[in-house]
Amino acid sequence: MSYGEGSITEKLKPNGKSYSPKRWRVCLSYVVQVEEDGQIKNKRKKVQRIVVGTKAEAKALRDKLKQDYDGGLSLKDDQLTFDVYANQWHDKRVLQAEVGKARLDREKSIVNDLASVLSGIRLQDMTPQTVDAAMLAIKKRKQAEGHPISNTTLNMGFKVLKQVLKNAVDYDLILRNPCDRVKAPKIDAPERKSLEASEAARLLGCVDREEDEAWAKLEEKEARQAQRGKNENRKMIMGLNDLGFIQAVRIGLATGMRRGEVFALTWKYADLDAGKLRVAASLTVYDEVKAPKSRAGYRVISIDAATCERLRDWKERQAVELKKLRIVQGPDTPVCCSATGTIAKLAGFERWWRAFRERNDFGDLKFHELCYTQATQLLANGIDVKTVQTRLGHSNASLTLNQYAHAIPENDEHAAALVGQLYALPEEEDYREEERASA
Repeated sequence: MSYGEGSITEKLKPNGKSYSPKRWRVCLSYVVQVEEDGQIKNKRKKVQRIVVGTKAEAKALRDKLKQDYDGGLSLKDDQLTFDVYANQWHDKRVLQAEVGKARLDREKSIVNDLASVLSGIRLQDMTPQTVDAAMLAIKKRKQAEGHPISNTTLNMGFKVLKQVLKNAVDYDLILRNPCDRVKAPKIDAPERKSLEASEAARLLGCVDREEDEAWAKLEEKEARQAQRGKNENRKMIMGLNDLGFIQAVRIGLATGMRRGEVFALTWKYADLDAGKLRVAASLTVYDEVKAPKSRAGYRVISIDAATCERLRDWKERQAVELKKLRIVQGPDTPVCCSATGTIAKLAGFERWWRAFRERNDFGDLKFHELCYTQATQLLANGIDVKTVQTRLGHSNASLTLNQYAHAIPENDEHAAALVGQLYALPEEEDYREEERASA
């Protein structure tokens, strides 16, 4: 919706006299819809141009601007296509380096998908119908290729498309973002699983057993190495990485820490005397150690006595093995180290984790589901939501409740029994009710 017909005013020199030829300021105001805090709000936007020539020429430009707005067309660069602009937008994002590499790679994949179905379409020709058709085309193409995508993934694509076109609006390449008038694909309900208490106990038992077996295998190998006299100038200790992976699962189960947080943990962040682990970094899928994404990510987590004792034993034995590599264990030594005593690679852990699950019949259990398990079991057993929120590093309690807490059937049965007890009449009162009924 525009404000009036727009204005035309003469632009004068600093001394108040006219230019020759005259200069005219053309101004058009209109309303655009933007999304803020999950709500669509109206914002006023102004477009100004300077015309050198007659007032009739200025009027012609004003009418053209108004016509362009009413049609949602481009104000300039009318031959610029979406695929070219989207790739330029992403290249700029890479140069600015304001987001992590994993997100940039994900965005690049989405931009490629969008560009493939919107190739050659001019920015000024983008309409709500074009957006809907693009979303449908991407879904059909992926399905035809044998790689169907979820509505959640499609929603991510829509958000990137909206972001690209918002940037085009900001640069006055188009007047309105067609995505503002399109309903985003609905996100699928997340399939989050958590272990029951008995399953978590079985997992911990498997971790204990595999750790004992791993130590036995390592000691046998080391004995053979010593007999062969090959303990000098060693670069790695085969089996040390498996022991590090085992500790990662133990820590994840005991704390609910994310995979990257566990593998970025060093001994300076482990106060075993106090039974505390401090989260101050995270390892990315590109094996880069980075700071947590939010202030809530920095936290101190208490660990139980049994886990603390296991980690204390691991620390002592790890130090002995690292000496064979001429490495002195110190504050910066990774708790879950590799075979060379350095930070382990997440890809290597995932291979081990897959084999571990198969050996111990844990199906497709994801490491992050240890976090779900932590939240579910703690909340189900009376731990307040604020404590659970802090342990998991969530920025607010609603995230903890909505995404990580799962209903437990036994608790629902207990709730029903409690309701019955609360609403039951006292025995004396119940007796009087029976007397009144018989009378």
